[in-house]
Amino acid sequence: MMNKRGVTLIEATICVLVGSIVMLAASKMLSSGMRTSTKGAALLTNVQNVSILMAQIEEDVQRAFNVSFGPSGIPENSLKMEIFFEDRSGGMATCTIIYEQAADGLGIERKRILDKGGSAEMHPFCKGLEILNCQFTKLELADDRLGYRVSIKVATRPNHNEEFRIDRFIPCRNHASNSFALGWQEQ
Repeated sequence: MMNKRGVTLIEATICVLVGSIVMLAASKMLSSGMRTSTKGAALLTNVQNVSILMAQIEEDVQRAFNVSFGPSGIPENSLKMEIFFEDRSGGMATCTIIYEQAADGLGIERKRILDKGGSAEMHPFCKGLEILNCQFTKLELADDRLGYRVSIKVATRPNHNEEFRIDRFIPCRNHASNSFALGWQEQ
């Protein structure tokens, strides 16, 4: 007769134990991958939001012809400037732009005040991101050149686990002090 052999209780227990260890290791790897993915997505969101804000600030500062600002080299928490823009009729008009941190500390607000009617438009940037630092520093350079150092640092809420900081120098191309510096407009 043939000897039939089944699975013993010890063999079954060892198989379950080895399978559990393999499943635990696989779940830890997946969990770690998900955390890394979430962290990367949060950082990418911060970079994207601050880059959009910085592009808008750069466009406004370069078009500014008058900037209300304190002495050179001292950081300020807001920036107020007057810029030229093309109105709906195709003519040139001016407006005042103000950048400042939102009252709740979440985001930066860009206020556009039309000089003719005094009506204001407000546009939030970096909404939902905690602003850890937002500073504008006027820099007077050689040859009567003028520009601004913009420094912004944001973090994801609630525990600041993903922070992103950007510093940029932006020349004020339309400002009267820069119009006399030869070659400044082309740089």
